[in-house]
Amino acid sequence: MLPDLTAARTALETAQREAEEARALVETLAERVRDGAEDITGADIAAQRQLAELAGLRVTGAERKLAEAVKVDRDARCKRTVEAARALLAADSTAPILDAITAIRESVARLMAAVDSRNESIKAVGTQIAALDSELVASGAGDSLPLYRLYGGRGNAKHITVRDPDRGVLSADFLHVADLASSAVVSVLTAHPESRQMGERFPMDARAVRKVSEAVPGLADAWRCTDAEWQAMDSTGRHRAAIHGRQPLPEGAEG
Repeated sequence: MLPDLTAARTALETAQREAEEARALVETLAERVRDGAEDITGADIAAQRQLAELAGLRVTGAERKLAEAVKVDRDARCKRTVEAARALLAADSTAPILDAITAIRESVARLMAAVDSRNESIKAVGTQIAALDSELVASGAGDSLPLYRLYGGRGNAKHITVRDPDRGVLSADFLHVADLASSAVVSVLTAHPESRQMGERFPMDARAVRKVSEAVPGLADAWRCTDAEWQAMDSTGRHRAAIHGRQPLPEGAEG
């Protein structure tokens, strides 16, 4: 059975109070003698001093009991804590972490494939547009993007733009997987306590994240914070998320 620390501390406080009272009574008796009291004998003072000394010894005893109780209690807490650590390590599994990392890798691989496919399409069409522009210039059709002026299309290996009779001007730009993957990770870590370390791992300016989201149609709305996510963030997380352009839309607004 573990010692009662509260009782031990209370016993020490009681012993200290009684010892102080006993010492004070010795001084009180002595002061009465100094004032001329004749009913107090040396035996009275000696007896009170013995009581004060005994009370002092009881204080020492209470101190030792408390020290021993603290020692026993600390020993028990150390054993419990180490046992809890032992149990934790015995049951520890990185399987959920490995699953999550595998999922991240698979997601990044899908992102790479999707971006590469889109970029290749842009490159193929954009290169054809640039070549036709050159042909038109050589044929005398003009020296400033004649294909766009005559047919409504311009582009190169990393960008294409067309005029659409129904939807207006449409365009697509070459995307960078590294920017997209980094932005996705940074946008998630914004609300994490370790977000202050992001600058070391992801030296990506917060405004660059917003730029990436604006470059991909639909991305800004896809990773916009829900009201619950926003409320769960601290002020620093909200500030960073706002710079990323991920703050919730006002009620009634459409993305």
